[in-house]
Amino acid sequence: MVETFTPAVCGSRSRQRLAIALFALAAVVASAALGATLGFVGSLVGTRPALIAAAALAFLAALREAGILRMPIPQSRRQVPERWQYELPLPLWSAGYGAGLGLGFLTFQPVATFWVACAVALALGNPAAAAACFALYGAGRAFMAVWPRHREPSGPAAVERLVGRASFVSRANAVVLGLAVVLLALAPAAGAAVTSLGRGFDPAADGQTFARARMDSGTIKVVVVPPAPDPTDTVSPADAPALDGAYLAYEDDEGIKVIDWRNDSPVLELDGPYSHPALDYPLLAYIRDDGAHERLVLADISKPNLEERNIASVHSAADLGRPALRGGRLAWHRIASGGSSIYVLELATNKRRVIKQTDVWMEANPSVSSRRIVWVEHRSRGSYLRMKWFGSKRTKTLMHVSGRKTLLWTTALTGRMAYVTMWTPSTRKAVVLRVNF
Repeated sequence: MVETFTPAVCGSRSRQRLAIALFALAAVVASAALGATLGFVGSLVGTRPALIAAAALAFLAALREAGILRMPIPQSRRQVPERWQYELPLPLWSAGYGAGLGLGFLTFQPVATFWVACAVALALGNPAAAAACFALYGAGRAFMAVWPRHREPSGPAAVERLVGRASFVSRANAVVLGLAVVLLALAPAAGAAVTSLGRGFDPAADGQTFARARMDSGTIKVVVVPPAPDPTDTVSPADAPALDGAYLAYEDDEGIKVIDWRNDSPVLELDGPYSHPALDYPLLAYIRDDGAHERLVLADISKPNLEERNIASVHSAADLGRPALRGGRLAWHRIASGGSSIYVLELATNKRRVIKQTDVWMEANPSVSSRRIVWVEHRSRGSYLRMKWFGSKRTKTLMHVSGRKTLLWTTALTGRMAYVTMWTPSTRKAVVLRVNF
């Protein structure tokens, strides 16, 4: 590329600058797209296996770059087609060269660092973060197309000067990869990132919109916090929020209400002994308590006549908790004297399955997304926020609170963010935590 972007090849200095700009833009965009794709795949695979694989690959790559281990790396030995600059208009061939090099897979890779970067992008499990990080690779490609010429007027002379420093670059690369091994090895032990969102309880979330209940001057109110620049909305008195887009369900002294929180317009009023709504519009799940039994009910609120479907029932001494509804799945817990269980019902097939069951400790308060379920597990040595992929047998611990003075309680889940209430019974203080995993 150093020899390609010259005034002689491009036709003039102004055309040279245009070609370099298009090359750089295409390289950054292509690299960012590659990073986003790898991050998305990583979100499906899970971050812990990808972190372990990335650490192992970085270790082997460090040995290779240090000359200790002979190891071939997968790559294409072909260069970008030289004929493009003669057959295609300048905007097309310069952008095409940038995209080809920015993707990385389509050209020669003298070191193994590119593949380590791919593994790390998978381990991030976050398309936006991986795209931002991988865009730096494209920027580096663009930088190397022009930087070697700042001391050499001749393209070949600039390339020769870089080749003469190849051994130094390999040693420096080995040191950087060794540092990457240490950081990647420590990353799985660090766990998920936990952030306190302040006082509140009973979180609900849908995308970037978040809601919680909060005690204020003796009154429980629901606070809805949408992405900026939309203003925060407050509903009072209200408790136990559930979100789905613009729809907010909550309970009050009269029963359950569903509104459009953006303009406070009513959608449904359900008066009676109803509580703990879960919303995936037009489906609404809730608990109906007739004194002798608690019943979990599912209804389609878009129909003129509300048709209730009984899903589960327990005697009043037992508890069905706060249900969760999302992506064609309904989840709830059952806590009784004989033990506790977490259930999920597949609404399309009416298939019910047990996610976790025990007669020793307590499983409670599940939340679901299209691919995952989270819940709280209470043991003698503390509370745990657990997560499981649907279709997987492996359970992951997102966070742990030791002892019994402070407990984890109600949950919410959206994307790769889980929310949980942390409650201290002695002080009656509750805060909501966000857990990014």
